Amino acid sequence: MKSKIAITTSLLWAFVLNSQNGAFIEFKITSSKGYSGNVKVNFSEFGSMSEFNMVIPQMPGGGIKNKSLTMKDKPGTIYMINDQNKTYSENPPTDPSNQDSKTYLVKKIGEEPLNGYKCVHAIITEGNETHEVWNTKDIADFAKYSEAFKSNRRIGSQKREQALKDAGCDGLPVKTLHKGNAQEGDMTMELVKLEKKTFTKSDFEVPAGYTKTGAAGPMGSGEMKTQQEIMNMTPEERAKYIEEMKKKYGK
Repeated sequence: MKSKIAITTSLLWAFVLNSQNGAFIEFKITSSKGYSGNVKVNFSEFGSMSEFNMVIPQMPGGGIKNKSLTMKDKPGTIYMINDQNKTYSENPPTDPSNQDSKTYLVKKIGEEPLNGYKCVHAIITEGNETHEVWNTKDIADFAKYSEAFKSNRRIGSQKREQALKDAGCDGLPVKTLHKGNAQEGDMTMELVKLEKKTFTKSDFEVPAGYTKTGAAGPMGSGEMKTQQEIMNMTPEERAKYIEEMKKKYGK
């Protein structure tokens, strides 16, 4: 689900949060097409662990659920965790030559409060699609943590985040509204929880006893299909794909 990944995973490097050790953050996702879900992420000096849950009534199986892990000492590598089958797959870093060729135009609307945070309001235009964002820097150590995650080329679009920064609109997303994708409709992601947490290194390791399977392929391509690719499949193709993803990443 390309748009989901573009939104949710860009959050991973853009903002690891306000604590000496780590933090937990949760976003709620809704769509005008009837999709709903959430993203739950644990961040720390050791890495990040994210869980994505999306209910999509139109899809066989009712949606998608996956869990991914990154480790600070293995930058660029993403591990897909299947707790149901006690397996994991390892996705190596992307080729540095595979650059983002998109053009991002950022327009700063102004500064305004949202959900208790002082935010900068901006609109990012990317072809026929727009991302309206409310970002905040009311988070201690924002710059320190975001810089640490820029080394992960698999997480989000550094080019997009750089465009925001150049326009003075970077920060932790408090709310994002994505428009222009006919397949998913208007999709909103909103921050609903942010709290400090203390972690150990073992919290960001592949669980003991899990068996390694083949690589899942690059995020957003190959075996992990984008949302548009999924919706363009025939019912039979979607059913087969969902069953494959369930076997690899759980229900």
